[in-house]
Amino acid sequence: AVVSTQSTGEIVCCALECVNEMLKEMKGGLIADEVYFDSLVELVKDVLQHKTACQKDSEDDTFCDDVEDDSELTTVLVDFAGSILPSLATAMGGQKFTPYFKNFLPLIIPKEGRKRSERSLAAGTLAEICQAMKESINPFAENMYSVFMRGIKDNSDEVISNSVFGLGVLIESSGATLAPRYPEILGILSTFLKQDGDRRTIDNVLGAVARMIITNPGSLPLDTIFPTFVKWLPLQEDYEENITVYSSIYGLLSSNCQVAIEQLPTLIPLMITQLANKKVDDETRAKLTEILQ
Repeated sequence: AVVSTQSTGEIVCCALECVNEMLKEMKGGLIADEVYFDSLVELVKDVLQHKTACQKDSEDDTFCDDVEDDSELTTVLVDFAGSILPSLATAMGGQKFTPYFKNFLPLIIPKEGRKRSERSLAAGTLAEICQAMKESINPFAENMYSVFMRGIKDNSDEVISNSVFGLGVLIESSGATLAPRYPEILGILSTFLKQDGDRRTIDNVLGAVARMIITNPGSLPLDTIFPTFVKWLPLQEDYEENITVYSSIYGLLSSNCQVAIEQLPTLIPLMITQLANKKVDDETRAKLTEILQ
């Protein structure tokens, strides 16, 4: 009720943030009540469609879903509402969330001409939903693939980076479904590997390739791509992708992949250096230690 009727955006943002935190903490317990769950779904829809009281057109006091508001508050509001969806998917499980995602998807994908922040948020939200739904994203794989590929061709580094991340997560979640598209994907991702390129995007490219290695290494020309993959390490901006990157390396070495073994003279000093890097988290540090042992 607060979100639907409150005209002050800051209060609405706080309410949405509280709902999301409760959802993460209580998971299914928060949505066990069918009436509450239905209300939660409807309020997220209302925010995404700009139909809450604080999103009304102030000129004529009517709801307007195509008003372009450049304020940071509006962006944050949609961001908080969108972030509830992956939390819902996690709480419900991907399979149960599937019919709801089908209805939300058209609301998340930004319409043509939307501002950069909306395009970036859309890519990020869809990526997080892919992660939460896991293999249940498969029925939407082709549609999501098109959305992320469109984002990769955007003129904004932020949108491109989020879209590359989303593509990698989609590859991982959908299993072998997108394996036939690996050559096309690798060709496009390789265009971002350049010295003057956006470093976060490069890190996300490495993360996407790592997810391909983890998911379906037999569908990759490892003798060609792995040396290039190693060449662009370590990650420099998006450290959250570290665990994925080093897990892919660990998987190849564990299977006695010759291409990976040949890169050990480069990998060993690199990984030792990363162990001393204060920006590397404990999970990644443990994986590096495991590889080096």
